[in-house]
Amino acid sequence: MFSPYCNNNVHNIVNIKRPVYLTYSFINHWIQIRKKSSVTNNKIEVSSTDILTDETQFRALEKSVTPLCRMPYEKQLVLKQHWTNTVCKELRSRLHNAKTLIRLPKVFPISSSPQINKYRNKDEFNFRPGIDGNPKTLGFFVSNPTKENIYCVSAMKLINMKQSHKDIAQVFEAFVRKSELPASYDHMDGGFWRGIIVRSNLKGDKMAIVVANPRGYANEVMLDEQRKFNDYLKSININVQSLYFHPSLHTRSSKDSTFILVDGDKYIYEDLCSFKFRISPDSFFQINTLAAEVLYKELFKLINLTKTSTLLDLCSGTGTVSIIGSQHVQSCVGIESVAQAVNDAKETAKINNIHNCDFIEGKVEMVLKQVLDELSMTSDLCAVLNPGRAGVHPKVINAIRNNRLINTLAYVSCKADSPITMKNLVELVVNNKKSRPFTLNSIKPVDMFPHTKHCELIFMFKR
Repeated sequence: MFSPYCNNNVHNIVNIKRPVYLTYSFINHWIQIRKKSSVTNNKIEVSSTDILTDETQFRALEKSVTPLCRMPYEKQLVLKQHWTNTVCKELRSRLHNAKTLIRLPKVFPISSSPQINKYRNKDEFNFRPGIDGNPKTLGFFVSNPTKENIYCVSAMKLINMKQSHKDIAQVFEAFVRKSELPASYDHMDGGFWRGIIVRSNLKGDKMAIVVANPRGYANEVMLDEQRKFNDYLKSININVQSLYFHPSLHTRSSKDSTFILVDGDKYIYEDLCSFKFRISPDSFFQINTLAAEVLYKELFKLINLTKTSTLLDLCSGTGTVSIIGSQHVQSCVGIESVAQAVNDAKETAKINNIHNCDFIEGKVEMVLKQVLDELSMTSDLCAVLNPGRAGVHPKVINAIRNNRLINTLAYVSCKADSPITMKNLVELVVNNKKSRPFTLNSIKPVDMFPHTKHCELIFMFKR
């Protein structure tokens, strides 16, 4: 349940029987495969010698999570620049099919990440049987093409991950292997231990969140296991500033909001663009802090805010766009569905003595229209939409298009070639009789995820 480029809880699956395939569009261009296919469906065949064994399991996981790690970083950037151009051309093609002619936007050169190894500030590890059959193997998943015989492989050799995260995962695996309680692969299987999430900041402060399946287990059992693991960490001098226990009844732990502080501080804090941000167990924060600084500097360079502007921050997470942008505008309004992230954003504003930001809890598609109605007297309304790789509901795009005050929009995407994101981008530009379309002026790539196939794209729209 790990995504190599964002915080969503997603299984990482890599094929282990011949032939092996990975979704990897820009490598296709790099090796000059001539067969035409869509941006989202390109595949590349990996060596048929990659049969999963004790020796090859780490290479298989590496190819899934960090497929570019053996390539010089300069070449990685060339590939991602090429991929950005491909996304641009695909967008034009789709608009042409929708009978909307556009000029190609300006594509800026890609900005590199200041840190290319050990940059991830959040990692999620889960249990599954290992290649050796041990049912309590902690790491990331590999599977054959039919998704049978899923195995777990340790993340110890992944170079985009901090050593401190790997160490905590290794310690937790050792603890669980000594426990009498079974591992849980599914919320209905009767197991208890699901995995662990590790977060950290640039200073090295660490937060560990133990995820367990409480179904069928008494509170006394859960409390006892929390205490035992806390004692175990202290006995081997593993320093964790914040230890949480997260009972989750669902397959995806993000559906549960219960986080029990076992020991230490409730929060860790991170410095970003000269602001101090509070981070809770389930709050979204950009996965690569130093590259996030590059992203936000480029964003505000492009959006060109003024002291009379109001900044509408959609899918605001812990409020990074609003907090950083507050110095450039009259006021900011952030909308975010995760309650704790909203609380973090409000507290961050207080910590930084910021008084012109307001944060609203709710799904953007449910509350945006009301917020826009309340901002009807605003003279200059600029919007930033940063929805993650899943894109946004069509209602959000419709509300933005139908609002006559929004003439500047930055759409920030970590997976621009996903079907929903592509649909969002097309719907912003396509001609229709109901509302005035935007024009896509420019695209700016920023490499947030070295060694992976993805980068952030900032799409600048004007009308």
